[in-house]
Amino acid sequence: MQEDGQCVQVLAPAPGLDEDVAAGAQEVALRIAAELGMPTMSLYQHVSGKDDLVTLMIDRAFAEQPLPEPAPSDWRGALEATARLQWAVFRRHPWVAPAMSLTRPQLLPSAVRHTEWVLAALDDRGLTPAASFDVHVMLFSYVRGMAVNLDAEAQAEAESGVTADEWMDAQAGALASLTEGEDFPHFRRVTELDYDLDLDALFELGLRCLLDGLRGALP
Repeated sequence: MQEDGQCVQVLAPAPGLDEDVAAGAQEVALRIAAELGMPTMSLYQHVSGKDDLVTLMIDRAFAEQPLPEPAPSDWRGALEATARLQWAVFRRHPWVAPAMSLTRPQLLPSAVRHTEWVLAALDDRGLTPAASFDVHVMLFSYVRGMAVNLDAEAQAEAESGVTADEWMDAQAGALASLTEGEDFPHFRRVTELDYDLDLDALFELGLRCLLDGLRGALP
């Protein structure tokens, strides 16, 4: 990634990063340029292209949520800390999760700190470096995988003006028709509940299950 000092100074305050719940990366770049009183293309003059600008924006988003000092002394506490901080970043900036790549990862100093954090937490657990890195990738994939739903919902609500609850209410008739027979008796019981799809609660449940399973798999 090519950047210069002026671009870093421009993005350091990055007011648009703080109000991007329903915006994608491109919209955030437009907003930052507008709030800083400069043409959007001026931002690109300090990096080698759009992808590099987005990468720098992601790095700034992660830098807003520093890892705690000192680190928890136990591996589980350390992994919980990094996972919850990543979730907080994705919660605050929903566009970040889909903008990041697992197979072609962006080289982000603030994100690599999370990698180093996990590797350090597992250093005395008898794992090979490769196995420890696998754990990091698995944990990040879980958090990011949950978080992409935040951006998708924010975009859907922004485009339609309909909230998730309103959308589900509108599907009541179709859902009743789907479950009125005997094919889906267990699912029908769920549809009869006042079920609330709480992504934060699901994140915590999944994190607990993942770490419980990891505890049994560690040497």
